[in-house]
Amino acid sequence: MVKDELNIRVGARIRKIRENMGYTREQFSALCDISDSFLSDIERGNKSLTTKTLTKICTSTYASADFIVLGKTDFSESAGDDKIPEELDKISFYLQSMSDSQTAHMMAILREYYLAINEKQAD
Repeated sequence: MVKDELNIRVGARIRKIRENMGYTREQFSALCDISDSFLSDIERGNKSLTTKTLTKICTSTYASADFIVLGKTDFSESAGDDKIPEELDKISFYLQSMSDSQTAHMMAILREYYLAINEKQAD
């Protein structure tokens, strides 16, 4: 069976998101409310995403559908506050210039910071 090239690229991007967040497949599939085996099939390019699954992944990880499906990382066309896309472009540049281990470390720091500030706001 020949794998669809789009499925392979989408799966690789999802795996990169998961790894950058520091999650195992089991943790990531629980976060996104999908099965471990389905996530494994997606990451290997064996299965296609439904819009429902894509929405779950985007909502759970704050990744854009544009990035997951198209690999688009240019935030300059985003709607809303002009300052936000400018800052996201900077962050994207920094992350792209890092090694995989540096990116994983930075994502772990950002994740912990995000969880900490959300916890404070909930109190």
